[in-house]
Amino acid sequence: MGRHFTLQVHRLSSLGSGAVNPVIRERYGRFARRLRYGKLERVLAGRGAHMEDVPDPNGPAYTLHWQPDSQVSVPACRAARGRHGRRGGGERIGDVYAVYSSTSAEQVAFYRARYGGPCAEGGRG
Repeated sequence: MGRHFTLQVHRLSSLGSGAVNPVIRERYGRFARRLRYGKLERVLAGRGAHMEDVPDPNGPAYTLHWQPDSQVSVPACRAARGRHGRRGGGERIGDVYAVYSSTSAEQVAFYRARYGGPCAEGGRG
């Protein structure tokens, strides 16, 4: 029985809406080539869903953000690879890389204990 999903948002930067199943596009419309984490965070906050910053095991290349109620985590690109602030696949600094579910409170506690940093106390990193 499946209990998780992964949305590979980074694929939109190179493949565009063609990366999205036609049935999903019919229901939800067009998908932009990139999703900026700042925009996602503002939209979610407007709906009462606030994200927490979590130390990322893939840092410093990525930041990791977690929504405790839904147990969804969102890594975003923090460091550029290549020219013009773009990463190898066309992502830019601040782009959402993926959306993962479920990331448990225990997993977040492990990341905070293991990778520490300014996010270890639940603050913004």
